[in-house]
Amino acid sequence: MKAKLILFVQIVVAVTALSGFCWGTYTVVHYLRTAPRFEVKKLSVSGSNGALKRVSENEILSQAEFEVGTNVFRVGLEDIRQRVERLEWVRYATVQRVLPDRIIIKVTEREPIGLARINRDVFQFDVDATILELDQVSEVSFPILDGLKLDRHDDNLKKVGVYRKVIEALGQTELSEVHVNDNGEVSLVSANDPMLINLGAGDFRARWLKYLQLKPQIQQKYPQAVRVDLRFKNQVIVRMKMDDDPSDNTVWDAGKKLL
Repeated sequence: MKAKLILFVQIVVAVTALSGFCWGTYTVVHYLRTAPRFEVKKLSVSGSNGALKRVSENEILSQAEFEVGTNVFRVGLEDIRQRVERLEWVRYATVQRVLPDRIIIKVTEREPIGLARINRDVFQFDVDATILELDQVSEVSFPILDGLKLDRHDDNLKKVGVYRKVIEALGQTELSEVHVNDNGEVSLVSANDPMLINLGAGDFRARWLKYLQLKPQIQQKYPQAVRVDLRFKNQVIVRMKMDDDPSDNTVWDAGKKLL
């Protein structure tokens, strides 16, 4: 009998404690969600590296769809982040609560790394192969990438990767255009020469240097040339028109040593 009484007392104490805990939790949560102290008084916006350059604070605030005065604990941080990241020039966004009454949005903007010609229009693109409208902020002149398509992001990402390898190997000051086909093969047009130079799918620097070595002689002997093809091992082929004519001239061959 005594053991049963002790068990009953323990159950009553546990239930009372649990009820008190639940009531206390409810009271705290209710206070946090209703007290004027936790109404948001300021929504601030900043760039991850300081000032915003390509997207304005007003654009971000409008896209956030947030009203000052909302309880800070009722703010859907993830919803705001997703809405802000729909802006063209926003790459990433983070949204934080700062108690008692502030929400902070930090934005990482997209940075153009090149120009793209698509259907005769010129766009910018970033490292993620996101196609961007031309802005007035970029001061660097980029070589134009030819070969991107508006509805082929995965293919575009591969071509942007090839474009970056070409720029890394050759620099961008010498180049006017970089053409990348669906097989990843590269053709270049230099900034001071309209000749199209086919480099193939790799070994870009070595093939480019080989062209520069032979360029004066090619220009002198073949003034009507429109394309130089360096895709084939130990050969440089000059073409007098843009299609692959078998009668075109092999101007350098490692075995024949000719020009």
